[in-house]
Parts: sequence; structure tokens; C-alpha cells
Amino acid sequence: MKHLFLTGEKQVGKSTLLRRLLGELDLSPAGFETRLWQQDGMRHGFFFHSLLPVDPYYNDCPCTLRVAPQQTVAVLPVFELIGVSCLRAARESGRPVILMDELGKLERDALGFQREILACLDGDKPVLGVLQKGDYPLSAALRSRTDVCVMTVTPENREALFPQALNALQASLCGAP
Repeated sequence: MKHLFLTGEKQVGKSTLLRRLLGELDLSPAGFETRLWQQDGMRHGFFFHSLLPVDPYYNDCPCTLRVAPQQTVAVLPVFELIGVSCLRAARESGRPVILMDELGKLERDALGFQREILACLDGDKPVLGVLQKGDYPLSAALRSRTDVCVMTVTPENREALFPQALNALQASLCGAP
């Protein structure tokens, strides 16, 4: 196993567990995070945030927009332009690990972004990420890879999963299969 992805229900602590793993190993990742866009207590979507320094004009652009209750749409140019550039820079950076927090259904039409995700997985750096729960083509492709381990996080197993995930990430950083 070279790459580690966490999955599970919403708000179960997947991203928190990732940050804890990175903190434990004192790693500064390349890659991206999706950050909540909230205003006046209401969720409006998510921003795409590069973990490498980029022109502020291009960072923290809305990548998803809520258009109705329980309905969100992707802002495809953000994935296809900024996301692709971010992942290419992550592969070329000197940082030891690539973070992808998070991937799911909204990237299904962002084919260039998906190609860059796969290029990162084919590269020599471990990828650490979050997969939204669900059966989406991208998540199915990731799950089917022999170099990817997907761990399901629940409230009950979250603490017990930490040492397993830590060992898996340490082995990946050391180049263990």
C-alpha cells in the first residue's frame, strides 16, 4: 500500500484524523483542501484551497455552490484550471506527501482534474486523502487500485484507526509496498 484514503459518513472526523496524522509525523503536505464556505450561519458551498503558495487571486475560489436545499453543483473551471495546476505543482514540489481532502461526486465531470489525481497516484509520493462516502466512478477507480488502502472511519473506530493509519502512512513514507 502506497496511498491512504479515509471514507465514512459526513462529519465523522475524517479530515480531523488526517490532520492528526500529518501533525504526528510533522509533515507539511502539498495538495489541496476543500474548505467550508459559510455565511451568516448558512453553508453556501466549498472553497478550493491549495496547500502550496499560489497567487491569492487563484486560491480559495468557490469550487462548489449550493443552489437549493440538498443540491450542490461543481464549479468545473476551478477543478480543471486551479485544481489541475495545484496537483501538478504538488507532484513537482519537495514536500513528502500529497493531500487530497476531499474527493467525491462533484469532480465527476472534471476529467483533467481526475487525470491529475491519477498522475499523483502513479507518482512517487504517497497520497493521503478523503473520499466521500458513495459509489462514484472516481472513488471506484481509486478503490480498485492495488496501491490504495481505503479505511472507513466511524465514531466507534476513529481512535482505534489512528495507530493503523499512522503505521500505514509511515510505511508509505519509507517506501514499503
